[in-house]
Amino acid sequence: MHMTTTPAHPWLVLRGSGATARFGDGFDCVQWEQDGRVTRIPLQAIGAVRSLDRRLEVVLTTAEADRRPAVYAVDDASAAAVTAFCTALRARLPESADEGLRVDGEDLITEIPDGHPGTPSKRVLVVAVIAVLAVIDVTVAVLREPAWAIALPIVQLFACAGGAMALTLGRGLRDALSLADRGITVMAELDHCTDRTKVYRYEDQDGGLHFYRDSTGGQQLGLSYDPSNPGRASARQSLYGKVMMALMSVVGLGMACGGLGITGYQLFIALRG
Repeated sequence: MHMTTTPAHPWLVLRGSGATARFGDGFDCVQWEQDGRVTRIPLQAIGAVRSLDRRLEVVLTTAEADRRPAVYAVDDASAAAVTAFCTALRARLPESADEGLRVDGEDLITEIPDGHPGTPSKRVLVVAVIAVLAVIDVTVAVLREPAWAIALPIVQLFACAGGAMALTLGRGLRDALSLADRGITVMAELDHCTDRTKVYRYEDQDGGLHFYRDSTGGQQLGLSYDPSNPGRASARQSLYGKVMMALMSVVGLGMACGGLGITGYQLFIALRG
């Protein structure tokens, strides 16, 4: 497939844990996607843009100097992507924003439902799972043996580690298999290195800039990305790599099922009396 690398109006896309921000060169607004809604924030409504490592904050202007401004934030994004997005957006802000013109930014934004219901955040799901497991542990410890108050959490941590391994490697294997057939292949360039991995940058067909983390590549890395979701990409994997990912996914799944099975069995015995 042919990839256009110099479109007239490239988009920058910043994806975080609960929100996605888009900003295009030549456009007069930031498109914000969060909780099933698309919010368009005109540049005139933005008073400041802050880059805080992996967090981007877009601060709206206020009509009253003593009122706290509204803040739109993207968390857990790539630090390099946050820096690039912040730099591009600051360069396009009108001079009136820098001069502190008293305009209420919240009155200028428009929100359009995109038809997709909001989903609970990862943090809420994690807290809910911990709460359920804690109730189970206490119930088993009270109805059976107090020692289970220590033993069951260890078993559940083992299960969570296996589940995380199965999900991570399983998702990676799925992407490697599916994107190799229907994805668009590009050569990503090394952008920078962290203490744990290397960060590569690549552009999609519309010129949007994306980042991919990998610890084994060199100055370039062959990637295949999903044309319908360019932020989803996978490095090209050898047959050996795919086989190892599949095996470790099965091991992780076994750990998760075993830990949950022990937890469920002990709860059943405790309730049975």
